[in-house]
Amino acid sequence: MVADMAASTESWSSIAFLDDEARGHRGDLPWPVLGPCDLVESMSDDYDSIALGFGDNVLRYRWSERVSALPFDLATIVSAKGIVSDHAELGPGTVVMPGAVVNIGVTTGRGVIVNTGATVDHDCRLADASHVGPGANLGGGVLVGERTLVGVGASVRNGVRIGCDVTVGVGAAVHADLPDECTAVGVPARPLH
Repeated sequence: MVADMAASTESWSSIAFLDDEARGHRGDLPWPVLGPCDLVESMSDDYDSIALGFGDNVLRYRWSERVSALPFDLATIVSAKGIVSDHAELGPGTVVMPGAVVNIGVTTGRGVIVNTGATVDHDCRLADASHVGPGANLGGGVLVGERTLVGVGASVRNGVRIGCDVTVGVGAAVHADLPDECTAVGVPARPLH
């Protein structure tokens, strides 16, 4: 999805993948797979930016730190079918998918994903490598910690603070703050014990 969005913006003249699992051409992709991810250090003469397509928040966080130390730009990619306020601030490596809305006053850290059809209302703060899942909705002023996943179709009430390394379950309704390192599910969402 990230490569497809990048290709549609016509901001990049060539796109290639690094993937530890595949080499050559994958049948489902029109772009070549050059080899494993560790090749990134040797590619600075051929490419000027890197986009992080890792869905795993911890992995994306580690790679965003690693790539930031290299002579690449961390590509921020916004789908032509996504909406981002001119008064929002997207951090390096942020990806905004089709149908997503990012409103005024929102700031994102490095390597954030706002997935398909998600809404992030005014003045939210999304920390590094956080992920707002497809169809999830954040009310105004929500704070989402590093490496946190707000699951598919979840809703978060205005002003809620969600800690680091949290998983908010599919369809959960978050009405109150959540501590670090928990999984919260249900309506209203409660941390599992």
